Amino acid sequence: MFELLSRILLWLLIFGALWYIFIQFIPRVYLTWLGGLLVLSFIILAFFDPTDRTTSIVWNILSLPLRPLGLTIFLLLIALRDGVKKATGNLVLAALLVLLLSSTPIVAFWLTNQSQQTVFQSIQAQGDRPADPATVKAIVVISDNTESSFGTRSQVTTAQAGVDAAETSRLNFAAQLYREQADQGNNPLVIVSTGPPRQENDDSQSQAIRSTLTSGGVPADRILVDTNGANVRTSAVEVERLLRDRGFQGGDDIVVVASALNIRRAVSTFAQLGVDAVPRPTDLVGFPNLPNNRLLLLQDLIPSVDALALTTRVFEEYLSSIYYFLRGWLVAPGGL
Repeated sequence: MFELLSRILLWLLIFGALWYIFIQFIPRVYLTWLGGLLVLSFIILAFFDPTDRTTSIVWNILSLPLRPLGLTIFLLLIALRDGVKKATGNLVLAALLVLLLSSTPIVAFWLTNQSQQTVFQSIQAQGDRPADPATVKAIVVISDNTESSFGTRSQVTTAQAGVDAAETSRLNFAAQLYREQADQGNNPLVIVSTGPPRQENDDSQSQAIRSTLTSGGVPADRILVDTNGANVRTSAVEVERLLRDRGFQGGDDIVVVASALNIRRAVSTFAQLGVDAVPRPTDLVGFPNLPNNRLLLLQDLIPSVDALALTTRVFEEYLSSIYYFLRGWLVAPGGL
């Protein structure tokens, strides 16, 4: 009952925010029912087919004010709607503060650290249980291109290697976990969910993934590359299907290797599907070490594009978790 009420309140908040955004830019006389129905249709489409490219583009536009850079632009547009000479100073100041804070490294590290600490606390609450070789049937790697809930993808392939450095590190970690299982007499599958290839019939990324894993000691016949999952949810559904087709049972476990920022959502998504997942986070972002070096402290106070990108990733993960909660794709609101 509480979960249902929370979803209803979140929906009311979302629709209220969207309505406020539209009336700020569109005169009420032109904000017709047709326009409202058009927006509503895209929201409904996002629920029925969140991987649709058109839907993801529309969502990125609608959710722009919910991201640091988008919020900055949104505040500036409101401030300048009566002209440059009549700009609203308070809104300009608010936009400057949002951009300044979101692009300051120490703020970005703090936000990321808070998110990661929540992951570690959740793992510790479970006793940080080790992966029991007797029950682990698969090691599942969630690629970066599945981190968005709304069908957008980041480019993880390169013309030279097929996978980037972060992806290679994650695959090497999965290979290490496989070797640990093999040393204890287990022979789990290693499933890598990459999402659809950038070009049809392009298997260069899959080949690069297989090559990296085999170089790390994983037998070729124990590697599966899933190209059907376009986001964490569809990846989990596809992985669950692959495991079920191979005799996976309720008492079996999997080990999930994913970014520390989105591993809580990934594990909770698997749990909602009835798959018990042991989290193994990667791509940890360490909080800057600030001893008595004042120059280092000063450097972490200088805004940068990298810090803005990191802050944006944290906010996007919050949005993704809310979306998954509204869809009923999480086993509990935010927990592992």
